[in-house]
Amino acid sequence: MTSEAADTAVEDALHERAITLLAIAQTGLAYVRDVFDLERYEQVRATALALLELISDADRVRLREVVTAETGHATPKLDARGVVFDARERVLLIRERSDGCWTLPGGWCDVPETPSEAVCREVREESGLHVDAVKLIALLDRRRQGHLPHYPYHVYKMFFLCREVADRARHLPDPAETLDTDWFALDALPELSTARITEAQLHMAHRHLLDPTLPTEFD
Repeated sequence: MTSEAADTAVEDALHERAITLLAIAQTGLAYVRDVFDLERYEQVRATALALLELISDADRVRLREVVTAETGHATPKLDARGVVFDARERVLLIRERSDGCWTLPGGWCDVPETPSEAVCREVREESGLHVDAVKLIALLDRRRQGHLPHYPYHVYKMFFLCREVADRARHLPDPAETLDTDWFALDALPELSTARITEAQLHMAHRHLLDPTLPTEFD
């Protein structure tokens, strides 16, 4: 193992332990009644934050704001991504305002949406395209997919193969999130927003387009 690979492995291990401690602290703080236990869970959260600060380039004040805003029983967040291909097997990507790079339309699921409702809404808001979700391609653990930067919470990523609704007119995407939309061949991809999507995930989706009988992938 190279020195760089070893450093990455250590960082990944520290991140996993830090978010595990954060989840323990968050859940404990949601149910604790004893004042001494309250202090202990706050110490656990502070220790986890200190670990994250060691491996994160994020602003420390912002990191603490994100972590302390999470309350209640800790569970993974759900990120829904919609994959739409055109007749030439080009994939629809949107250019994120936050980093100027390209990704599949998608984002957090909202209450009280179903997963398919969430992904259709995200595609509509970010690309202007009306779609139906036709297949759950994959349900993946973000930590195992090579996404950077790491988040201070646990995330599951859902990928849906979607189909454009032919009789619905497109509308303008939300300019607060989207700089541009376009269709790309998989051998001519733009710079991807790797915090959200990887090239390997796009090729995975293409395999499911070519063979709809493939089972949903899990990791």
